[in-house]
Parts: sequence; C-alpha cells; structure tokens
Amino acid sequence: MDWMTLTVGIPCLSHVPLGMFYRDKYYISDECLACLSEINAKINCEDPNTRPLRRALIFMDILNKDLIPILIHVNQPSIIRSTVELLIWLTIPVDCLIPAREMPADISMPKFMVHEFTQFLCSAKEAFLDPNVTQAVVDRLSFCLTHQPLTTRNCEFINYLLLLIRNVLYAPERHINITETEERMHPVGHDTASDGSQQRRLIWVLFAQGFDQILISLLTYSQKGEWVMTIVQLIALLYQRHPADKMQKLLDRKANTNCSSKDDDASNTCQYFDSTNSTITGSSAAEDIGLRFANCPETSRKYDPLVPMQDNDRNGVNVQRISKGKEEKKSKGTSHKQKQNKHSESHHFKTKIICDPSEEDVSQLLVEFIPIFLQNGFNALVGELHQKLIQQDVLVHSEKSFFLWLITYFMRFAPQLKLDEKYLKNVFVIDLLCNLTWDAIHQTEEFEVKSLQPSLDLNPFLRRLHLGITAISEFLQALDAYCTLAESKQTIDNSRENKKQSNVFQLREYLLAINDLRQLFLLRLRLFNPINQSRRYLCEIIKANHILLLSLERATKLSASQKSFDISEHLKQFCCRTIMARYGTALRDFKTNGPFVNDSIFTVLHHVGIDLDQVDLLCDPVILHNFSQIWACEFKLCEDWEDLIEYVVQKFMQDYRTKTDGFDEGSVPGIPDQMQDKQISLYNHTESTACENPSFTEAELAEIQILKTQLVASGLNSFYVLFFPPFIFFSFLSTGFQQQLCWIQKSLLVACSARLGTYVNEEFRNPVACLSLKMRLPCPIIPWTEVQASALNSNLFRLLLHRMGLQTSVAQTVPFPRIPFAWSAETLYRAALFLGPVDSQNIDFDLQCLTKVELQVPPCHINSLADG
Repeated sequence: MDWMTLTVGIPCLSHVPLGMFYRDKYYISDECLACLSEINAKINCEDPNTRPLRRALIFMDILNKDLIPILIHVNQPSIIRSTVELLIWLTIPVDCLIPAREMPADISMPKFMVHEFTQFLCSAKEAFLDPNVTQAVVDRLSFCLTHQPLTTRNCEFINYLLLLIRNVLYAPERHINITETEERMHPVGHDTASDGSQQRRLIWVLFAQGFDQILISLLTYSQKGEWVMTIVQLIALLYQRHPADKMQKLLDRKANTNCSSKDDDASNTCQYFDSTNSTITGSSAAEDIGLRFANCPETSRKYDPLVPMQDNDRNGVNVQRISKGKEEKKSKGTSHKQKQNKHSESHHFKTKIICDPSEEDVSQLLVEFIPIFLQNGFNALVGELHQKLIQQDVLVHSEKSFFLWLITYFMRFAPQLKLDEKYLKNVFVIDLLCNLTWDAIHQTEEFEVKSLQPSLDLNPFLRRLHLGITAISEFLQALDAYCTLAESKQTIDNSRENKKQSNVFQLREYLLAINDLRQLFLLRLRLFNPINQSRRYLCEIIKANHILLLSLERATKLSASQKSFDISEHLKQFCCRTIMARYGTALRDFKTNGPFVNDSIFTVLHHVGIDLDQVDLLCDPVILHNFSQIWACEFKLCEDWEDLIEYVVQKFMQDYRTKTDGFDEGSVPGIPDQMQDKQISLYNHTESTACENPSFTEAELAEIQILKTQLVASGLNSFYVLFFPPFIFFSFLSTGFQQQLCWIQKSLLVACSARLGTYVNEEFRNPVACLSLKMRLPCPIIPWTEVQASALNSNLFRLLLHRMGLQTSVAQTVPFPRIPFAWSAETLYRAALFLGPVDSQNIDFDLQCLTKVELQVPPCHINSLADG
C-alpha cells in the first residue's frame, strides 16, 4: 500500500486510513480492513532488534485513536478480528519481545526501547480500565458461545479474545514518582512499586461482566483444547497477588460465617461445602511461575456477526449477589447454553462495578470463585492439560510451569472444602502422578546441565525445580486427606475389599510400586547445592518425602500384598553422610521451619539413628550444632525428639571420651571400606588419572589392540569392540564397579520390559521408562545413589557407556546416560547380557518374546581366563 511504500515500511499518521471520529462515534474507512491486515503481516516480520513498526504505531497512539474505538463502536466481524489480532501483537509482554537465549545475550534490547514498550503496556492497561472496552471483549466471547456448533474460526477467535485479556492482565501498572535506581533495578516486567489498584479494578470489572462464568463454560466444550493453556494463564494472573495460604484462611472464615448464618441468609447463592480446618500443612504456592507467553495470532479469518455493545453502570455501589435464576428469566438462551449453565446455576454470582475495590474486596471475590472453579472447571482443565503436555513432542517449559502451578495452588482447597471425589476423577489418577515424577526428574537433569554454564540466570530453572516438588507434595497431601475422609465415612464392619473399591485407596496402594517417585526425593537431596539453591527449597523436598513416607506406611498396613514393599529397606538408603548433612542443613532454620517441617526432619533422623541403629551418622558437626542451638534457646519440641537429641549427644560424648582422635568416622553401612574409599576418591576426582590409565602390562595392551582390530574386521557392533577383552571387563569388578554394572544392567532390562509391553496398564511400576517410550524419547539411566553417581565420574566407566551407545560422548555432555529410543527389545537384552549374567529375579518379561541372542565371544580368551 501507498502508506507503506512512502514511509519505507514505517507508517505515517496521515497515511493510515483506519477511520475517524464524528459526533462521538467512530467510523471506519473503506481501506480499514486492508490496512489492519497489512500491519498484522508486517509487525510479525519486523526486525526483532529495532522493532520499527511497533515503535511507530506506539508513537502514533494508534491504540487510543483507532484500535480501542474500533473495538467499542464497530460491528464488522472481519475488522474486529483483525483489530483484536493487532492488539495482541502490541500488548505482548516486553520480556517476550527480547530474544530468548539460553546463553547470555551478546546483543540486548536498548533500554530506551524497553522503556517505550513498557510505557505503552501501562497505557494499554489504563485503556482497558474503561468498562466499555472490557464489555466489548466479554460480549463477543458470550456471543461466540451461543452459536453451536463452534467452527474452527470461532474457536480461534475465542482464543484470541482470551489472549488479549491475558496480555492486559499481565501488563504492568504505571509507576508514580519512580526513582532512577528503581527503574534500573526493574527495567522489564511487572510493577514492583505500584499498589495494584488498576489490576484490582480490572479483575473486579471482568467478574462483574460475567467473565468468570465464561471461563467455566469454555471448559465444558469439546474444543477446550484450543484454549486451556490460555485459561490456566488467566487464572494464574487472577490469583498472582493472592497467596494460597491467605485464600485458605478466607475460605475457613467464609465457611464459618455461612454455617452460623445458614438459616438467616437464605438468599446467599455462593454455597460452600461443609468445611473444617485442614489437618495437613500446605506449602505456599510458588511466588513466581516464570510467565512467558508464546501464543500469538495467526492469519486473519472471518467469523460470525457480533452483538451490539451493552452499557455499563459506572456508579460505585456495594457488592451485591444476584441470583442466577432471576437473570435467566429475562432472556431465553439456546438449549446448549442452558445445559452449560446447569453446572454453575446455584453457584454463579454477579458483582456490580466498584470504582476502587480494595485488596480485601478482590480477595473475597476470588475466594468465592474457588469452589465454583473446583466443582465445574478444575477437573476438566487438569485432565486436558495433562493429555496435551504428554502428546507434545517438545515440552514447552512455560506450559509445564503453569500446569504445575495449577496443581500446587488449587489441590489444597479440595480437601478443605470436602469436595466430592467425583469432581477430581481426572486429577486422582496414577498417570498424573507418574507424569509429575517424570517431569521432576527431567527438571533435575536440566538444572544440573544449566548450572555448569557460567553467567547464566538460574532463577527460572530453580523455580521449575521448586514447582515440581510442591506439585507432588500437594498431590500427595490431598490424596492422604481424601483417604482419611473416606476412612471416616466407612462403618466399622466394612471389609478391606470394600475399601479398595474407592479410587483414592487404590491410588494410595499404587504408591507402593512407584520406585521412581521414592528415589526422586533421594536424588534431589543428594544433588542439593547450597550455593544456588535455598534452604526453603530443601525443606520442601524433605516435607514432600515425609508425606510420601506417611502414605507408604499407611498403604503398607492396608495392602493385601505387604511383602511388595519393605519400608525399612527404603529407609536404609538415607543412611549416608550426604543425606544426613542435608537434613542437618534444613534443621538450621528450626525456629522458622514450622512444626510440620521440623517433624519431617526429626522423623528421618529417628529412623536412621534409632530404628536402623546408625546413630554415628547423626554425630555430624552440622547436626550436633543444631542440637546445641535447640538446647541453648530451650526450643519446644515433642518428647520423642528431645529424647533423640539427648541420646545422640550422649553417644557423641561417650565416643569422644573413648577415642583420642574424636568420634569415629566409620564407614557407610552396606559398603566395604575398600570400596567406599574407592568410590569417594572417584567422586572427588582425586584418582581420575588412575581411572584413565588402568593397570595393564604392555603385553596385555598389545593383545587388546590386536583383538580390537580383529573384532572390527569381523563386523561386530561397536560396543563389543573395546570391552570383550576380559582384562578390561574384570578390571571393573576388581575396582569396585560391580554395583554400578548391575545398575546399568537393571536399567536395560526395565527398558526391555517396557518395549515388550510388560507394563501396559501398569506404567506406574516404572514411569520413567514407560513415559520415555510413550513420548518417543531416549530413556535416562538415573544415578539415584551416591555410589551410582560416583561411577559417572570415572572416565573409564563413561567410556564403557559411550562405546555401548548409552552416552553421546565421553565428555559427558548430559549428566544421565541415555538408552536410545531406536533400540529394539533384542538389542536391549543383548546389551544387558554383555554386562554379565542376568539374574532371573530382574527379568519380568517372557524370554520367548525375544529372538535367540548369541554373543560372539572369542573362546580362547574366556577359556584362558577360566584356566587362570
């Protein structure tokens, strides 16, 4: 177009013929649609470093002069759609405009551009404070839902409208009297200095116009997969300033008020379930879920006609709850719409607009939405997001973060409100817990990789680590609470078989078989780094592990197959100095931890020191120092924990008197002293040269080289080439690598079982292997214990994995070895046999499903070894 060519791609105000005002009404020009379409096409392809078109449109004030008036006054569908599309592009958060790089950016966006875009977003938020603007968006959402069935164009437009509201809610508020220092500290992102009054007004207006009911209705449609990710982002923004702990207190207060005035307040339409104080301690939701948006509009499409705009009452009035049934008498909706309204007929509420709602007003508004959302939308949202994320080939970190936040924030409210189990049928499923476990392991490995990159911002990865643990913790707490509720409802003469009919009882029994979940917490404890990870995060790990141990203990007592899991054997893995040091670190904050976290710490210390008779491990300087501090300040603990402290201190003093060199360092239980010394030296890289140059004579090395050449010429697979010489293989056994070889072998056998379909409908038995196969990804071999991890610090062991094809390079570019996805079941079993004889107890598949595996081993060398 002329205005594009005349300005070399930069629009001029006099050459953009979108429309004009005449007598307080906006009229569009004949070229309005063509101009909007061309701007949308150009702005998506502009230079990301200079953003000339975006800056020119901001300078022209196209938002207030054209786009907002079009949104309010124009009823032509194609023009409205293009306008909404352009508004989404213009209101994209500033941190999404900056090119995202995992490594530090060499070229960053100039500060003056960041300031321009931030100020524009402030103006956009202020423009949407006008109820007429938000009403225009809400009315178009409502109108789209009245036309059934929904077309692809309507589904796309619905998502565009939701994206626009999301961007406006995320936009910062304008700072007043902000200093230069504050501006330098917060050049991008949210308003840390503002009081949030604009956000409160915007939320209040949206709820007054029925936006809450629209969100619930959208989750009942079969096409909800088109907008579920946008909806969870919207809900996260609505509750961003409202901690979950505060919402729990308000729910309790509201429930008590409703109970006391139940007979007098018959007109109250927001009914709550019989609620009691939660018996479980909830962790605070993640303060920052790392909002980054990737949803952007595509090409312009046509959609159905629009309804006329409605006037809004701008007068400031008190909150009034209006019955949903009275409103439905005024107009007749379609049969489909009446069907959707059934879900929230008794719970829907309307809120008249208040000029300046307080923080308490908005909190009460959001509290009333919680039971409505849990009863009508939470189950569908979690189920759809779960399936959507599993089916993705490449997992988007931001989408995963929102999913984890949703579970972390809202799961605690369900048992508090005693929500019926039927409203959580997509939540209380074992597949969801397995997915949370798999994702937590993936995030653990990713953080280990990123932490090795210098000058990289680790905060987003730390937030994901924290979210993964809190999501599992809240899931387990809710499951335990519902099991308790189910037990209380059953009569004394109910049989054990009848109890198992409940879904929550069956789910709790499944926990006994999820070894990966139990080992996850040990892995996180071992890899905890106090340099870049907080003690709050460490306490979350310990608390989640404690909740799991309680659930396992209860499930073991009620399980018919009690021999399937031995909790004492599991607790023996905590008997090492590294894990005990982590518990000692967490105990430093005993004054602020809270009773639940302190009980979680002392419970494991009691198991290790008393039940497993490893009190020497508690005589660690960190733990003893905390014990002395607890005694010094006379901190109140339960009697059992005080007895434990006294016993450990007495044991330490007794050993100190009898040994002139202090308390005995001892050896880790279950590991020979010679092997322990070897593993510690490998772990600390003090004997890396010995690993690089195993002790072979020159004659043996020459014979190995000749044999390698012969094997290569015979065309055998690469991982046979280096390691079938018996000198190298048995050197692993002589240097203490037998446990590590068994670990690799078991992992290969598990992957073989998963490939053969052994775990069909029982994927929870090995979620990492099964989900990796389902997602068509290489299966990680996870070093759960310190002994297993020490082998990965050996160059010789890494070379073995590399030659077997289990690691991409000898340099160990990823922390965990990986089993290639392309390996067949026969290849997996052949690799397992290569590492030594296979114990039949480790095989849980039928060997007849495999073709005969023959290992071509040079007989002369095996015989010579046997003769020797």
